Amino acid sequence: MPVCDLDKRAPHGKKVMGLDVVVWWDKNENAWKVFDDMCPHRLAPLSQGRIDQWGRLQCVYHGWCFSGSGDCKFIPQAPPDGPLACVAVYPSTVQNGIVWFWANTDPQYKDILTKKKPPYIPEVDDPSFTFQFLNRDIPYGYEILIENIMDPAHLPYAHYGIMSTPQPRLIVKGVCL
Repeated sequence: MPVCDLDKRAPHGKKVMGLDVVVWWDKNENAWKVFDDMCPHRLAPLSQGRIDQWGRLQCVYHGWCFSGSGDCKFIPQAPPDGPLACVAVYPSTVQNGIVWFWANTDPQYKDILTKKKPPYIPEVDDPSFTFQFLNRDIPYGYEILIENIMDPAHLPYAHYGIMSTPQPRLIVKGVCL
């Protein structure tokens, strides 16, 4: 997920590799966090919640508040010393302006990003290199995407005005218009 597409003031629901996740900015840890997009209480999407004044992710349904570690730090309807819950946390990091996460919440992978890093692309961090992040949800698998990429006939129509492609010529009675 490109960081430039994310707003630190709100949680963001995403579907990545079939996983429903919420990406949110933890101001207390100064880091982007990736959780299961489901409150452990009533299974409400955490992405529909908000970031509270203490920087915690707050569930939209009953207001349960979660820290960046996934621990529930506050339940408005329960005594402060009562039992609390937690939400599944994916190990995550930012590299090349992209939020990367390890797609497994098993505790054995908690520190996986200290051993395995996302691929580093030095050109993306080079200020003389020009690039643009594009993010588009497509309702089909990679097989159709690859076929689409390999089909140059769609360029002047599907990407009209974006690419400089010659416009088709119209021939009327032997005159090229």
